[in-house]
Amino acid sequence: MLKPKIKKSDGKEYDFKKDGPIPNFGDVPPYLVHNKIESDWYPRIQTIKSINKNIVGLKDEATLKSEVLEWLDYDELYFELEHYKRERSWHNFNISKNNIKGLLSNSSWYKLLLPKVRLELNHFNDINLIQQVSLELLKRYCDKFYNYCKREFIEPRLELRELGINDELLPDEKEYQFVIDNCESALINNIQEMIREVPNTKDKLIQCTDLFGVNFSKHLYQPLFHMRRGGKIAIMPISLNESEYQFIADLKDWCDKNEKNIKKNKLELFLLRNISRKGVGFFEAGNFYPDFILWILSGDRQYISFIDPHGLRHEGPASEKINLHLHIKEIEKRLNDPNAILNSFILSWTKHPELNWGMTKDEYEKRHVLFMNDNKDEYIDKIFNLLGFKI
Repeated sequence: MLKPKIKKSDGKEYDFKKDGPIPNFGDVPPYLVHNKIESDWYPRIQTIKSINKNIVGLKDEATLKSEVLEWLDYDELYFELEHYKRERSWHNFNISKNNIKGLLSNSSWYKLLLPKVRLELNHFNDINLIQQVSLELLKRYCDKFYNYCKREFIEPRLELRELGINDELLPDEKEYQFVIDNCESALINNIQEMIREVPNTKDKLIQCTDLFGVNFSKHLYQPLFHMRRGGKIAIMPISLNESEYQFIADLKDWCDKNEKNIKKNKLELFLLRNISRKGVGFFEAGNFYPDFILWILSGDRQYISFIDPHGLRHEGPASEKINLHLHIKEIEKRLNDPNAILNSFILSWTKHPELNWGMTKDEYEKRHVLFMNDNKDEYIDKIFNLLGFKI
């Protein structure tokens, strides 16, 4: 498993908050200049009238000039940023009110899409808008800059370690808890019957009204459960959402169909549901914790793939989650282990025709984005093909 190294001084893992340098608010490293924050305010502005009707559809790229910055309430910005910092427990982040104006006047780290007429401050509402725009840019700067600093400290100190039985990636609880209203007696009886069936349903999908379960032997612990949206049951500690459960079901079916070829190629497969904020996360991708970790063992080599079934309606081609497939190769190089191959995949729950990114499926595939709902057998095949296996 990919984890920070153990310190010789106290036998504990390296911790950015305790051991790393303090990020200094206002710094703009080259990484932020080359990976600008893009903020598009056009969808949030209800009525936009173009002065020149011939350029309807084009978006202005704006910068916050000094005459605009004079109108900002810097006390409010500072207190909002301090609150934002406390919410995220960034106690090692030094935010100075004196640096806010200078940071906003430096447009090298952001791309702001906003009608330039709103920067003329002809109305009081324009001043309020610029205050909101500035605050959003600053919050996103804090996210990106802090995670960049964290990545720069932690990634050179990563190593591969064996996964132990007491690892944080495995649930502390040894049993599931189902929280159901007492009046749902029929539902309770159905769940009790389902629980009795679980030990005898190896590698099978089971269903009870709105509750779905699976004993998938490739997963490091079983069973796994999914509650249909709007259902009357709360599941603890872990409940899969619809796309996560679909991936488990599709991978299980694929393994069943290809069992002979998997053995013929002498492959071993292991899957684990990642745990948000406690499991393996990637700071550059906005503290992204992919939903699953897939290990494929082939001889002395292990292929470690981070897989996230994920809707893409609110993402874009330059999404940091998508670009993780490139960044993870930098981590692989730093590990300097020829037998450890790292990859990442986004499994789009959004169908291809619903994404208007102007890209073909082949272009998505090159970015390790595969579509779950177009062909359920095909996308699992493609994961293995992209890893170099022909099953």
